[in-house]
Amino acid sequence: MEFILESIRADWETFLKFAPRFVYGVALLLVFLLTARYGGRLVANILERSAHLRANAHFLQNLVTWVIATIGFLLALGLMGFTGVAASLLATGGVVAIVLGFAFREIGENFLAGFFLTFSRPFELDDLIKTGDLTGKVRSIELRYVHIRTFDACDVFVPSAQIFREPLYNYTQDGLRRPSFTVGVAYHDEPSQVIALLEQAIGKTDGVIRDPRPYVRVKDFSAQYIEYEIFFFFDVKLCKRGYDDISNDVMINCWRALRDAGMTFSTDVSSGLEILSAPDLKVETLATHQEISGKSI
Repeated sequence: MEFILESIRADWETFLKFAPRFVYGVALLLVFLLTARYGGRLVANILERSAHLRANAHFLQNLVTWVIATIGFLLALGLMGFTGVAASLLATGGVVAIVLGFAFREIGENFLAGFFLTFSRPFELDDLIKTGDLTGKVRSIELRYVHIRTFDACDVFVPSAQIFREPLYNYTQDGLRRPSFTVGVAYHDEPSQVIALLEQAIGKTDGVIRDPRPYVRVKDFSAQYIEYEIFFFFDVKLCKRGYDDISNDVMINCWRALRDAGMTFSTDVSSGLEILSAPDLKVETLATHQEISGKSI
C-alpha cells in the first residue's frame, strides 16, 4: 500500500512540475490559433482589394492560417518539453512530403505552378487568352487549374503547369485588339482608290480608335481579283460593344463603300464577275439564204 501511495505522490509531484509548462504550452497554442484565424482573415481582406490576387484570396487565407497554426503547435510541444516529438513530427513531415512529391509529381507541379501564378499572373478574370491550341475567356483561377470557356461554349480546365510552362497569349491585357479580314476587288478598279475608300469606311465606324490608325494593304494578286487585307484597332476596356459587333460594322461599312462606288468585289473565297451584255447576233438558215439567192437571180 505504501508503494502505491509513494508512486501516486511521485506522479503528482511530477505533474505539478509539468503543469506550468503544460499551461504555458496550451496558452501559447491558443494565442497562435487566434493569430492564425485573424491573420488569415486579414490577409484575405487585403487580397480582396487587389484585382490581381482576388481570385486566390481564399487559398492564401487557408495557407496563412495553417502555417501559423502549425508553427504554434510545434512551439507548444517544445515548451511542454516534447522537443523530441516536435523534431520527429518535422522529420516525418519532410519524409512524407518527399514521398508524396514523387507519387503525385504532376499534382505537385500544378500546385507549385499555381502558387507562382498567384503572384506573377499574366492574365485576370474575363481576359481572352490562348495557351497551346486553346483559346477562350478566363472564368476562374484556381491553384491547380485555370477555368477557360471557349467560343463554342465549352468549359476547359487547363492545368496550371501548362499555363506556367507554355507560351501564353493575352489578347486583352492592355485592352487593345486588332481584328482583320480580307476582301477581293476586280483588277480594273484602281487600287489606290480602293484603299482610300476602305480606310475612309473604317474610320467612320463607331468604336474603331485612331491611334494606332487603321490601314489597308495589298495582300495578293489572285487569278480573278486583287486581295486587300484590312486592319483596325479598338479598345475593349473603353468600348462597350464586343469584338464581333465592331468587326461586323467595319465589314458592312466597307461593303457599302465599295458598292456605292460601283466597284466589282468579292470575298476571298469567291470570284466577283462582271457580266457585260453582248450585241444581238443575227442568224440565217441555209434554206432562207438559198431562197433569197434564187429570187435575186
